[in-house]
Amino acid sequence: MSEKIGETDSLCPNCLKTIPADKIAENDNIYLVKTCPDHGTFKVLIWKGVQDYNDLQRYACEFSKPQRIAVQNKGKCPEICGLCPDHQQHTCLVVLDVTNKCNLKCPVCFASANEHYSFHPTIEEIKNMYQTILDHVPHPIAVQISGGEPTIRDDLPEIVKLGKSMGIDYIEVNTNAVRLGQDIDFLKKIKEAGVDSLYFSFDGVTADVFIKTCGRDLLEAKVKALENCKTVEMGVTLVCVVAPGINLHQVGDVIQFAKSWIPTVKGIHFQPLSYFGRYPKVPKDEDRVVLPDLLMEIEKQTNGELRADSFVPTSCANVHCDAKSMSVLMEDGTLLPLTARAMGPLKDTKHVARKTRKEICDLWRYIEESISTSSEGDLDGTWLGFIERAKTKYLTVSAMPFQDVWNVETERLQNCCIHTVTPDGRLIPFCLFNINSLDGKTLYRHEVFSKYGKKI
Repeated sequence: MSEKIGETDSLCPNCLKTIPADKIAENDNIYLVKTCPDHGTFKVLIWKGVQDYNDLQRYACEFSKPQRIAVQNKGKCPEICGLCPDHQQHTCLVVLDVTNKCNLKCPVCFASANEHYSFHPTIEEIKNMYQTILDHVPHPIAVQISGGEPTIRDDLPEIVKLGKSMGIDYIEVNTNAVRLGQDIDFLKKIKEAGVDSLYFSFDGVTADVFIKTCGRDLLEAKVKALENCKTVEMGVTLVCVVAPGINLHQVGDVIQFAKSWIPTVKGIHFQPLSYFGRYPKVPKDEDRVVLPDLLMEIEKQTNGELRADSFVPTSCANVHCDAKSMSVLMEDGTLLPLTARAMGPLKDTKHVARKTRKEICDLWRYIEESISTSSEGDLDGTWLGFIERAKTKYLTVSAMPFQDVWNVETERLQNCCIHTVTPDGRLIPFCLFNINSLDGKTLYRHEVFSKYGKKI
């Protein structure tokens, strides 16, 4: 039995034109069904559990419109973006690409690094992108320096210093960490320049996983980089791309691994594989990890230490875009979740975007231990002891399946709070910026960045 439960717009996987789409409930699954007049009908799984999908609406926040609009083409979302007047939520995190070059060639790279064009902006161009951020995003401002691989730039410390001198509050670096494991002096330099934390790709705990996701065994290199981060006291969020048949069976092991590295590791961010960038496959439903699948696997593989209902939407973006939990690592080595669906949504949803920016800026910096004048043993089992422990021995676990051309929904794009800044002065939702058609064409990434570089 099928039932239509919603309408939206989407994109054609062939021509990238905006087309209408229906949300169809069928056998307790939800599908996005859309038809292009030129290329036919497409049906893709987007959720499992109709009641759960509907229940999440109670977490929806009161959106905060962007303070400044870069393009005035209202009604042409998402084919003209920058942000446009249709956008509903202002920015929480800005992604700033400083190169399209990389020291790896990962099969699942969303940016298709080292391909199609060369983007390696000058310091002056980067300064202009920082200024775009300052002109459009309220404080506190959180920026993720990304690429390509940012650490291949020897001037990365200068780039970071520039951002901090201009007024950026928080800077994290999205990195494969290969150089940081080999060159601790460079790691020290970027920390001294003002890097607050690392967004550190880490896809599993065995060599075979990295061979599939990165093209070679990088496990030892990743661990060495973590050791260096511990030495220099740099906070790390582990970022795990998740796919069936590759590493879905290891999400529990990744959580256990992260626990052993607290407080250097502040969080884990799971990203179910999205079908854009270099990954060439036309996905079937069984190739996808939808958010309910991932949360149930976490519950199963942690033996209930983290339950599916320990995760709640951030309420900053669309409620079907993400989920997060925060836990304290207890004396016996178990995680005590501080988040739960049973607690219900936030009562005040007017300033969720600002609260999210502040949380990003606060949670993932490295925090020294030794806060209390009492020894930890004296505090064990007490409320004060729990508070002291919670200040440093915590772990955030979050998940965000990025939208690709198959499952993209315009309403989710308009609610997005993670935006990529471009050299021509625009902010574009991250998923939209990276979406590509079956033949590799994009609406924004290649078309914008290749203007500031050269074809490869």
